[in-house]
Amino acid sequence: MAVKTPDPILRENTGSSTLHIATFSDIDDTDTWASGLTNIIGYWAVASDEATSGQLAGIDVAESSGTFTFSVGEANRTALLYVLTKS
Repeated sequence: MAVKTPDPILRENTGSSTLHIATFSDIDDTDTWASGLTNIIGYWAVASDEATSGQLAGIDVAESSGTFTFSVGEANRTALLYVLTKS
């Protein structure tokens, strides 16, 4: 497990909600990101690279108190994490 920092984080405001789009490279199973985000109302992650199987294998993510934990199935994945927060 390693603590990861996204680069970059894009923010899109839509009324009273903000969509945070965090780009990660080199994500492994159980890596985490302590986002510091509050009022999270939804989140999801997608792979932005091919798995070694040659397919876009899914990426699972869990959240607890603003910390996200990744489950990617293999090492060194690239992912986008989308987090929707309420203002």
